Amino acid sequence: MQHSDDDGRTWSAPREITAQVKKANWRWYATTPGHAIQLTTGRVVVPANHSLPPSGTDNGTEGKYNGGHCLLSDDSGATWRIGYVDDNTNGYINVNETTAAELPDGRVYFNTRNDSPSPGNRADAHSRDGGRSLVRPFRPQAGLTGPVVEGSVLQVRDPDVLLFSGPADPGFRALMTVRRSTDGGTTWQTAHTVDGLPAAYSDLVRLDEENVGLLYETGDFSAYETITFRRIPLGELV
Repeated sequence: MQHSDDDGRTWSAPREITAQVKKANWRWYATTPGHAIQLTTGRVVVPANHSLPPSGTDNGTEGKYNGGHCLLSDDSGATWRIGYVDDNTNGYINVNETTAAELPDGRVYFNTRNDSPSPGNRADAHSRDGGRSLVRPFRPQAGLTGPVVEGSVLQVRDPDVLLFSGPADPGFRALMTVRRSTDGGTTWQTAHTVDGLPAAYSDLVRLDEENVGLLYETGDFSAYETITFRRIPLGELV
């Protein structure tokens, strides 16, 4: 990890934290790839994912060995530890790239890419202890139709609405769409469709009282031609 004391103009030298945040038997390892969050308590929560050693023949691509976890820091990043761990190798829900938001009631909502062929391409879970554990393991979220891809969630206040960004085409990385939930991620509705073009990874940020920012991959003929930033009026999302 690195840190900046001048709003990102310069950065410290890298500091190795692998021993604090990675179990010895984990293989593939990645964080987010969107933004992390800082809770109202001051805790930093970084969604992450890993893979387990497969049993039997190992071709290195079996999605059922993917699992999820998060990193926690209560001292502004000086030290880190592993929070929840969600491993399930039965091919039903296999957590991959994950995004998080703190809900108005203090729970942390986690939404993840599901790398299993069924029962859908997204799953979600809640934590009541700031990411240390999950109330229940990740379960399917059928309200978010889309391809296998990373997505982003953002909790906005006044009004309290949880937003999700990601492609909405069920079979292809296309149709970037922002959806909203007013019940903490239980149900979802379409709030704003950007366009019908190819689109892939995305990230959401609150810019000011009136606007939300959307950073996403897109292009005319491929989802990876450009990285685009859009300002979306909050009034169009809530």
